[in-house]
Amino acid sequence: MGLLARIRKEWFIIGIVAVILSAKLQPSLGVRGGPLKPEITIAYVAVSVIFFNSGLSLKTE
Repeated sequence: MGLLARIRKEWFIIGIVAVILSAKLQPSLGVRGGPLKPEITIAYVAVSVIFFNSGLSLKTE
């Protein structure tokens, strides 16, 4: 199995590791009042996306 095929297969784990490393290197992005505004994005945007995604998976019957 080539490297590219392995990366395509394990994309989720690689993404998790990349996000953890970026949070370790630049923790100021996720602090309260920081540029990502976690007090807004987590409370409203993330919850809305989760419910919207759950609604899309419902059967239409």
